[in-house]
Order: sequence, then C-alpha cells, then structure tokens
Amino acid sequence: MHYQEKCDQIFASGNLWKHRTLRTIFDPYSSEYENMNGNQKIEILEKILKNGVELNELIMEYKDFYFDENKRNVVDSVEDGLINLLSKSLKEK
Repeated sequence: MHYQEKCDQIFASGNLWKHRTLRTIFDPYSSEYENMNGNQKIEILEKILKNGVELNELIMEYKDFYFDENKRNVVDSVEDGLINLLSKSLKEK
C-alpha cells in the first residue's frame, strides 16, 4: 500500500486527507510545512506510529514517491525537515 493510502486510512474517513503528501512534516521548504506548527506535526507523526506504521518505512515510501515524480529536492529535504522539527520541539520543552 502506498504511503498516502496509509495516511488516508488513518486520517481521512472516506475523503482525501489534506496533508496526505506529508510535506507538512518532511519538507521544510514547502508552503505546506509552514502551515502547521511543531506540535501539530508531532501529533500527526504520533497518530501514524500509533496505527502501526513504521517511520523508517514511511520515509522510504515518501522518498520513493517523490523520486519517481522527479522531485529530487523534496527527497533531499526529509532530513532537514526532521532536524528542524526535532530542534523546535526540544526548544519548546
């Protein structure tokens, strides 16, 4: 199952979930990322993990999807997005 379909099952209840690309979490250079605060991003990740999805698997599927879409910049930004998210979350505590 594609990572977006997994997110749809977790979040959508029959409709496409508005953050299904997960650029809100993994792409700090996107407009989607700026539309959510750190706590909202952490809540999304926690809900995904609570539903049995492995984060490393999800990230690989995300990268594969954007690699196939020829969006190398999105693939390369994942680590920056996670570092940014963790840094902000730790500062808030």
